[in-house]
This record gives sequence, C-alpha cells and structure tokens, in this order.
Amino acid sequence: MSRVWMATILACSVGCPSQLRASSPTAQASDAESQNVQNHVITVSRSGEAFAKPDLAILIMSIRSTSPIADEAVAENGRKAKAAESALANLGLAPASYQITSVILGQPHFPSQAEIAAYEATQYIYVFFDSADLSDMAHLTEKSAAVIEALRKAGAVPPNSATPFFPGPAAAQGALLIYTVKDPTVYEHEALEKAIARARDAAQEIAAGTGVQITGLRNVQSGYLSGNVVPRSGTSPLEGLKYRWFTAKSDELQIIANATLQYDFK
Repeated sequence: MSRVWMATILACSVGCPSQLRASSPTAQASDAESQNVQNHVITVSRSGEAFAKPDLAILIMSIRSTSPIADEAVAENGRKAKAAESALANLGLAPASYQITSVILGQPHFPSQAEIAAYEATQYIYVFFDSADLSDMAHLTEKSAAVIEALRKAGAVPPNSATPFFPGPAAAQGALLIYTVKDPTVYEHEALEKAIARARDAAQEIAAGTGVQITGLRNVQSGYLSGNVVPRSGTSPLEGLKYRWFTAKSDELQIIANATLQYDFK
C-alpha cells in the first residue's frame, strides 16, 4: 500500500478530504509542531514516530582508484573488486550476502584546481548480516571484523567518514556497520497514523479554544522527517542500497512521519 493511500485511509477517520497529496520527503523537522489559523482554515502540523528492531545489519566498505587516465582508474577498481569478491568467497560468504556497486567515476576534491588532473573511480561494498547474526552481537562483531580485515587486504577502505550520510536522529558519520529493517511499511504506517491523530487532536483543541466549529477536512499532506528517503547523488555510501531507514543502533530504529492537516471552520 502506498504512503498516499495509507494517508487517505487514516484521514477518513476524521472525514475524507477533498484533496490529498504527499509532501516532499525533505520536509524540515521544524514543521513537525506548528499551527496556523487564517482565512477560515486551521492548519496544524504534527509528527509521529515508531520504533522497530533492526533485522538486517550492513557492513559498508569502499574501493577507490585514482589515475590521470579514466580507463586506468576504472580498470584498477575492477581488479580490486575481483579481489574483494575472492576475499568474501574465501570467508564462505555466498554472492547473495554481499553487493558491489557499479563504478562511479569522478574527480578528487581539490577546490583550488581548475582542470581535471586525475580521475577517481569509486565502488561501495555492502555485506549483509541477517537476524541470526544480529541475535548474537559478540558473534556479529567477530564476523564483521573478519570481513573488514579480509576486504582491507583486498584493497578496500572505509567509506568517506567526512560525509554525513545518516540524516536526522540516526546520525553516525563514518560508521562501518549500520542497521535497518527489510520491510518498514508497518512502522511507517504507525508513525503516520500517530502524526495524523496528533494533528487532528490539536486542530480540535484550537477550534474549541477559539469557539469555532470545524466543518470539514480540506487537505492532508504527509511525509517523513528523516531516513534514506531523500534524493541522493555523488558518491554517498548509501547510493546503492534499496533500504530507506538506517541507524547506528543495533536494537532500535526510529521512523518519524509528519502530517499537516487543514480544516475549514465557521
């Protein structure tokens, strides 16, 4: 079920709106607690949250090669990628348990340099650990350390620690091991339901406090305040992952939704 249709179902508990649209996922957290009354319309924004227990851990490493000739940088990265695959196979990891992204070709960051003097080829390596691994953190630590060392010998390095690739409350810059849930749908629905309920209750309180009568729900906007839902570009370590929410905590993943409701009143 899509987020928009989920919002429709939830909003119908207070009267189906004449218009409904999903807001941009880049909605700012400052919009989570706001209200406005003008032109016979009450507008209220509230947030809601849900907490999930991660069922997947992802180890992130990268391989990078630099050369004044683009073909050479790509070829060198290809050699390292093959070495990484061999290292993972030697550890007994099946191909389904890891992923190596396609090559991203760019320029090393030298702001003062006017012309391209070198090319940098970058690929990310994701190694997945499922619920069985997460049930024993000591085992996970030992297993992930062995993978890191094997990949290091194959020429892999940690992702760029200078890039903040965890938005919102999941901030964990430069982390090698992150956590997520494979299917966050039920938690997204829970967070959105709470956000809509809080916005609805706040609007009703405003109406009661100002002595006006709500006559109908005009519009609902919904979105998410954090998570891997914003457009990504460049060489983000999350570039090749299909998952939407990430945390550095092995026991808790927070999902935050935002809802803005507009009510007509008289």
